[in-house]
Amino acid sequence: MTTESETPRSAEQWFQIGLERGRAGDNDGAIEAYDKCTDQDPAHFKAWFNKGIRYGKIPKNVKAMECFQKAVELKPEDVMAHYSLGLILNLLGMIDESVKHYEEALKINPNFARAHSNLATVHYSVKRGREAIHHLRIAKDLFKEQGDTVMTETAEDLLRECYHEFKMSPEDFE
Repeated sequence: MTTESETPRSAEQWFQIGLERGRAGDNDGAIEAYDKCTDQDPAHFKAWFNKGIRYGKIPKNVKAMECFQKAVELKPEDVMAHYSLGLILNLLGMIDESVKHYEEALKINPNFARAHSNLATVHYSVKRGREAIHHLRIAKDLFKEQGDTVMTETAEDLLRECYHEFKMSPEDFE
């Protein structure tokens, strides 16, 4: 009788094992399976992307960044790859790179409310008030259109704080 490690598997089979392990909360096991997948198929976008997610959950953000960078390299048109890379870069304090990838995600999907919201947060963290307010206003409107009342209210609260802190008003943006 052979064990799982002795049975030859395809890249896609390793990818599926990674998905199963990830769903079970086994981040290390999922990463191991995704590694085997990308060893066999270095262009397997979803394995790189999912490996980035799993590294982010551990958290090993530098490893997550490397995986998301590879995912962006493989599929530069993928909105979630840019968004996820922007998120990790922000966590690593790489603000300009984070902004670049959030902006790229928004070029691909201008109606991506969470990307606007996160980009606003990045701008706020470095006191770029006008940019933060601009993206928060868009995020608020998109959240409202999507019927997400919690995020709409959160964006409204943050907007009030930003207007006050940066001595601006809604009229400055009309």
